[in-house]
Amino acid sequence: MNIRKFQTTRFFALGCISLMLAACGSYSTVDGQGHSAEPKFPSISDSYRPQGSYVNLENLAKVRPGMDKAQLYEMLGTPHFHEGMFGVHEWDYILRFRRDGQDDLVCQYKVLFDKDMQAQSFLFSPADCLEQAKPAAPAPQPAQATRVTLSGDATFAFDSDRLSAEGRASLARLATQLMQQQPAHIAITGHTDRLGSAAYNLDLSRRRAEAVRDYLAEAGVPKGLMQVRGVGAAEPVADCPDVPRAQLIKCLAADRRVVIESSADVAQTQQ
Repeated sequence: MNIRKFQTTRFFALGCISLMLAACGSYSTVDGQGHSAEPKFPSISDSYRPQGSYVNLENLAKVRPGMDKAQLYEMLGTPHFHEGMFGVHEWDYILRFRRDGQDDLVCQYKVLFDKDMQAQSFLFSPADCLEQAKPAAPAPQPAQATRVTLSGDATFAFDSDRLSAEGRASLARLATQLMQQQPAHIAITGHTDRLGSAAYNLDLSRRRAEAVRDYLAEAGVPKGLMQVRGVGAAEPVADCPDVPRAQLIKCLAADRRVVIESSADVAQTQQ
């Protein structure tokens, strides 16, 4: 009789312990489909590992509905609260994410299991944890400033505003480069040598700048980004003595040029 009473008491005690373990770690009401209308996250201070663990993002991305506990254990490790042993439909984790130049992001992660103990629901607290954990998008790189000087004699015939074949080839290459850089502003400045009147040179330098702009626009560079001006002979670069005209024309070749400057900063370019 005493033996039979002892066995009954022992069985009852084990049953109570099992129920206690089953209830331990249950924070939410989970239905048979593995969902909860009001999921509740435990306090981090209640965890046996409140510092959490650094999650393997590749493994986290592989978590799918229908996984059993053994599979989740392989992916995420053991849960971080006292979940219990039997009939547990809820696992909770504390996950840490490293972020460049910032403190670690700490989130809670909950897995809910259905009646067959297959994972069905995966919840974060805060809900946007993964968005916060994503690396910050790199700041867009401004277009590099570009300065190209086209030789007037190679681009135009002497005293002409018609583009040469060599000039068109140079501008075709430049157009490709500009469209790749996508600058915010392009300044095109025409120059002449000191031969001829100031008014004539000013007009010729502007017509040459306009010819360059029009060719670039035909090649695909947005015309609205380009600003043209002619400065005539006001900004010489050649240092030529007074020599016979034929020699002087050759010496002044560096002054007969078109300069193309691109920039990402419109305000800076226009200063």
